[in-house]
Amino acid sequence: MVSTAGGTASEQGRMIGVVGACGGAGTSVVAACVAHGLRRGGERATLVDLDTHGPGTDLLLGADGGRGARWPDLIGARGEVEGTGVVAALPRWGLVPVLSGTASGPPPDDDVVLDVCRGLVRAGETLVLDLPRPGGWGTATRRGVGAAAEAPASAGQAVPTLLARCATALLVVPLTLPATVGAQRVRDALRGAGVPDVRVVVRGPAPGSVDEDDVSAALGLPVIAAMSRDAGLARAIERGEGPAMSHRATLGRFATDAAGVL
Repeated sequence: MVSTAGGTASEQGRMIGVVGACGGAGTSVVAACVAHGLRRGGERATLVDLDTHGPGTDLLLGADGGRGARWPDLIGARGEVEGTGVVAALPRWGLVPVLSGTASGPPPDDDVVLDVCRGLVRAGETLVLDLPRPGGWGTATRRGVGAAAEAPASAGQAVPTLLARCATALLVVPLTLPATVGAQRVRDALRGAGVPDVRVVVRGPAPGSVDEDDVSAALGLPVIAAMSRDAGLARAIERGEGPAMSHRATLGRFATDAAGVL
């Protein structure tokens, strides 16, 4: 059971949302890298998996066998949740506490997601939210806006409420024409959710002639970082090792660059 307690305004953290322009954009990898880069830079950052119908972010990171709490274990975390207790209970991917879903457990209820995330922010954690695409957001109930009271609770319905509190959202766009066109709808959804600052991360390689300047011009948004292809990533995930994050590694360099502008 996670205990409850308040927090002071001076301890407040922030939220950064990460969402893909299309399926397979690499959203979870980008979110993990951003959290890692922030932690490595001295900021208290926690990676929060809100794409809770997926297999779980910790599977991608090679941390699925580690001890610690996942969303299904926090079913009783309600009210004034003590964020420091949640962080202490989470498994870690290197430096980063990870709050992940699971392949077999049920997705968390709307209220659990909101109360846990608020508790973490009160405790001074920067939350890097690994988000589903807009079709999986739903509409926030009870504490959100514009929802029917009888709608079932789910993590997807909590997403609009959390987005409205995000200082920044990162839109992950592969360097292709279809992804760039699809990103326009996601950009509009983020703005409609009340995110004041939407920025772009482009993901290579570029199989055609689309480059980051094209993406920025099409979306009217700044590109803050480019993530190059990591040739060893797929094998590392299959071996249960997770992404390589040394300063010399492709994703390690990207993590430093992205965190530096956030």
